[in-house]
Amino acid sequence: MVIVDVGDYKAEFLAFLEFQKTYMIFGGGYYQNKNLINPIVLSGLGMVDAKRIYARYPDFYRCASPGAALAQPKVKQLNLIPANQQVLDELKASIEEFEDQLGNDGDRICVTLVGKTLDMRSAMVPGHTVDIKDQLPRQTFHLIHSSQRVPCKSLLD
Repeated sequence: MVIVDVGDYKAEFLAFLEFQKTYMIFGGGYYQNKNLINPIVLSGLGMVDAKRIYARYPDFYRCASPGAALAQPKVKQLNLIPANQQVLDELKASIEEFEDQLGNDGDRICVTLVGKTLDMRSAMVPGHTVDIKDQLPRQTFHLIHSSQRVPCKSLLD
């Protein structure tokens, strides 16, 4: 079980599925808001899809590329809960490097994530017996034990 204290309530999750995947980053953010379950959100394209699109459109990650229209619907929002400070720092650094590279027209950044997919079991308000889980938006969360940046170019070629 994984418990996340969100301030107004405590979300309880069952870690039920191994998660290991590499994504090409298309955006992301770090949020210090204590009222959020996950402090990190990444927008990422899985490498299977990235390689498939790259084969036809090597510049698909640029908005002007015809391949961009193929990539957009396959980009996923990843709601990440870092297991520790080291993982949080690495994820924040990945977002910063992505933004730097994007601003300098540099290479794309990929990230390999390892952890568990979580299933929310309850969201309890302290001192009450009412479960507010059904009042929350249905989202998939991942508990991340390891995050590693990888140059996308090496994965696509």
